[in-house]
Amino acid sequence: MSLAVSYRGLFETAGVVADDLQLDVQGQLRQALNTIDRLMAEARVTKDQLTRVQLWIADYRHFDLVNEVYDAWLQGCAKPARACVGADLGERYLVEVQVFAVCSERP
Repeated sequence: MSLAVSYRGLFETAGVVADDLQLDVQGQLRQALNTIDRLMAEARVTKDQLTRVQLWIADYRHFDLVNEVYDAWLQGCAKPARACVGADLGERYLVEVQVFAVCSERP
């Protein structure tokens, strides 16, 4: 499985989760977004090129906590379309994130 694919000006990640499942929902989201930042940097994709973000959260009561981290992550950037739904992520995963971007093709 690839964590991310960049092809013909399109970029997308798989669902990304935290490695440290002892973290709270904000900690898990920060860790997942750090992984996404790294994947985007490797593909030379910026946050301003994001077109869609999908978030799955294990407990929808964490929606406001998730928004705090998400909004900070995109501070100063164009906001992509976003979906956020409650989902059964297993016992210890609290959040999962997937991003999509359109970027210029490189020769």
